[in-house]
Amino acid sequence: MRNALANKMSYFILSFLFLIIIASFLFSGFDKLGMGGSNEVASVDGTPITAREYQTALNRQVEFFNQMMGGNLTQQQLEQMGIKKTVLDTLIQQKLMLNAAGKIGMAISLDEVKDTIKKLPYFQTNGQFDVSLYRNMLQSNGYVPARFEELIADDVKQQKLEALFSNLIVSDKEVADIVKFKNSIIKVQGVRIPRQSLTPLVSVTDAEIKAFIANKENQAQLENLYNEDYANYNQPEEVKARHILFRGEGEAVLAKANKLRATLTPANFASVASKQSEDETGKDNGGDLGWFAQGRMVPEFEKVAFTLKKGQISEPVKTPFGYHLILVEDKKAAQTKTLEQVKPELARAALQKTKSTDLETLFKSQHDIIQSALAKNSTAELEKIAKTLKTQVINTEVNQFDQSIEQTALSAQETSKLFGAAPGEIVDLGNPGTIYLVKVLSRENKAINPELSKTEKLAQEQVLSRKSRAELLRFMNNKAKVVTNPALL
Repeated sequence: MRNALANKMSYFILSFLFLIIIASFLFSGFDKLGMGGSNEVASVDGTPITAREYQTALNRQVEFFNQMMGGNLTQQQLEQMGIKKTVLDTLIQQKLMLNAAGKIGMAISLDEVKDTIKKLPYFQTNGQFDVSLYRNMLQSNGYVPARFEELIADDVKQQKLEALFSNLIVSDKEVADIVKFKNSIIKVQGVRIPRQSLTPLVSVTDAEIKAFIANKENQAQLENLYNEDYANYNQPEEVKARHILFRGEGEAVLAKANKLRATLTPANFASVASKQSEDETGKDNGGDLGWFAQGRMVPEFEKVAFTLKKGQISEPVKTPFGYHLILVEDKKAAQTKTLEQVKPELARAALQKTKSTDLETLFKSQHDIIQSALAKNSTAELEKIAKTLKTQVINTEVNQFDQSIEQTALSAQETSKLFGAAPGEIVDLGNPGTIYLVKVLSRENKAINPELSKTEKLAQEQVLSRKSRAELLRFMNNKAKVVTNPALL
């Protein structure tokens, strides 16, 4: 139901854009080769992404993460977090949208460009556009007016295209159908267990484990298993901390930090941080930095944080961001387990995976046990099974539009099967790889609230807007010729 409606709504909107654009992409493809233009980090169908554009966008993103994490990102962290790739991908999307605007003949007049520039607050003096200020600011930033006006025209063009997507309309009939299906509710209880989750329950004797370890042919397998899970066996020291930041430097800032320090306790630290910290990201979470190992924060901050004991609050700590007050809420000691220490554990896991017959028997028995517990309405028994298998009992409402149980999507056939069941009936949604048993507890058709229909209409138009934009970008990205210059990234 959901997919059919969404496809119907987006098809007609997108088709006219695709028909106009497709002719220009017949012989193009993706090309990730070096480029001759040393000032371009990439180009999208000939539209350049300059080194300056890329560096400006990258600097903004890095500054955002610096503020969020309370320290300067290293090059290694930039690579690990994929920030450079994210920035480049975003710029490529912007160029794709700009090119799409051009393909459908979206033109921007000189008057539109001038009016947009005149309204920019940083070119105004006493609320009026100041030509001298405009030229001086462009010159100080290395722009000539013609080039800056081109950038503004591109920006206006992209905004107009975005507005096209924002103004897509979903019919009242389609909204009524969606609300009707969303108000068709069934309450369910059940358990979903992937087959591999049962593997740790397969029986292995101590004698089998000893024989497996003693066999020299298994040593390479044990080493590989250890290396694959190395991070879990070798964990660095970590601390869980909060901080309050005072930006700036000098005696006045330090005095302000010292004065507040005298009033702090572990109990009031979070609430004070929400009110007093000058780190904007910390105001919403009481300065919470979560768990971190060494190498995540700037050295000055890190040195103190790892020195403090659990429950201690630091004196003001100076970093490039200002002065910090740090509360260490908890600590985890470094943990190291050698291969020899964990060989029995690894051998057990390896042996369990070889016992396919035992696993099949266990799979069938667990299926029957769960079905019996559902039939008896024994929530306690279900909870016990779920705890053993490290999963959760499903207790939720399902509607016919969303076609999902919690975070698990249902096929149209599964949805039909579930909504065709009577209250008290157990529905088997499983397959050879998963035990998935759900009992229908009750069903209900809720009354339709007119206000809900209005809200739903707005929500579905937003969904259609996002989906249409994403579909257009996907289409263009598949057909576009994108050339990157890795040397400048």
